[in-house]
Amino acid sequence: MPRSYLRWLLLLGLVAFASGLLVWLINSFLQLYQVVSATPILGSLLVGIVVVVLVLLVGATLYYFLRRDPPPAPPVRPLLPQTAEGKTTLARETLAQLEAQAQQIQDEVARRLIAERSARLAQTLAQPSLKVVVFGTGSAGKTSLVNALLGQQVGEVGANLGTTTATALYRWPLPGIPEPVEIVDSPGILEIGTAGVQRELAARAEAESADLILLVTDGDLRQSEYAPLMELAGLGKRALLVLNKTDRYTPTEVEMLLARLRDRVRSTIAYEDVLAVTARPDPVLLKGQSVRPTPQVGSLRDRVQAILYAEGPSLALDNALLQSLQLGAETRRIIAAQLRQQAEKVVDRIQWVVTAVVFANPIPVVDLLAIAAINAQMVVEIGGVYGCQMNLQQGRELAYSLAKTLASLGLVEGAIQVSTGILTAMAEVTVVGFLVTAPIQAASAGYLTRIAGKSFIQYFERNQSWGEDGIQEVVKYQAQQVKQSGWIQKYVQEASQRIFRQGLLPPPQ
Repeated sequence: MPRSYLRWLLLLGLVAFASGLLVWLINSFLQLYQVVSATPILGSLLVGIVVVVLVLLVGATLYYFLRRDPPPAPPVRPLLPQTAEGKTTLARETLAQLEAQAQQIQDEVARRLIAERSARLAQTLAQPSLKVVVFGTGSAGKTSLVNALLGQQVGEVGANLGTTTATALYRWPLPGIPEPVEIVDSPGILEIGTAGVQRELAARAEAESADLILLVTDGDLRQSEYAPLMELAGLGKRALLVLNKTDRYTPTEVEMLLARLRDRVRSTIAYEDVLAVTARPDPVLLKGQSVRPTPQVGSLRDRVQAILYAEGPSLALDNALLQSLQLGAETRRIIAAQLRQQAEKVVDRIQWVVTAVVFANPIPVVDLLAIAAINAQMVVEIGGVYGCQMNLQQGRELAYSLAKTLASLGLVEGAIQVSTGILTAMAEVTVVGFLVTAPIQAASAGYLTRIAGKSFIQYFERNQSWGEDGIQEVVKYQAQQVKQSGWIQKYVQEASQRIFRQGLLPPPQ
């Protein structure tokens, strides 16, 4: 059943309910008025209250139905060069940088995938082609639209959601368009289940690589359809909004839907780029026989042809540039994750060095300066991972600065409390004096070293900057992350087990 019929049924139900409620209210008011009318003041007060309530209700109703939604803020588009020469130059420079950056990727599979995508983009720059992606929910009739635009049935259609389970690509000959045009039938979005989620990811990937997107809907635009449209527009994608299955609506309803859709996307899609089609009309009876009318997609085909004729080369170049920039960002993310993994290995090693040193030389309180002296080497090594060459004196100064921050934030006392609580719960601190102090101070020192190391990683990831909020916010954030991760419990347990294996404490009974 079309959604417009459901809306009318719902409206009629609400009207019936409201009418019954109104009759009940009027009857109740008359009964109440008869009671208080003996006192003129109370009667007048009751009438006044009712009038005020009615005025407020009428005003609120008029405001709700007559107000016009403010235009949504246009999506932020990436800043690109304005000339074709500038776009081509930037794309080639980005691909050249990619080739050098890819050599830094240690994972062979990731490095090969980046290289293959870079090669395809280079080929696209040399031999441009145009890619039109049909995008939308599984029930919107995407495959039917592809069939109608191509003039032949190339894809299977069905009543169930998820008929298109894999991306399908076809050649689309369009008169007057010199570049080859490919039209892609993408899987539906908003489908349930693990397979549905995977198909949606594939559909979004296709849309992000498109030169032109045809977003297909069969009614008013849902928020779940509007959101991905805005995301794609934010990438600078050119899109048409296609209202399909219009044979299920009256002409008046179609015009109302088009007006609503145009108003909804007015900040992103031009008025003339919101079109109505019927890709696969429902069968009708003609002389006692069921006949399926001819698809009505001519206006959409003409609009796509006009756009590709006028803007095709520019769209293809914009898309190639955008994909090269996205691939560059993905490559940098891979390298950043790789560097972080290397830096975390340094932190893991140094925290155990600190733990062992403090356990072997226990003192009544955690000596932050002594820990900072050891952490200076950690600073130097982490800096080396990120290509920043520092000497030990520079590392010591940075470590001392962070040690002061740890103290000012009260993290030393917090570390001792956490370590004491965990060791006590494990019933592993059973003697006094040296052996009680040693594991607590050692665990606390390792805990603080972990926070310091994570903070140093963030510092070097930001090109040796603590950011606008300064060192305190970085340290507080990393302390919270370490606490929430549950790392401290595992660390204290492992530290105690190492101590027992060395015979320095009797193992727990």
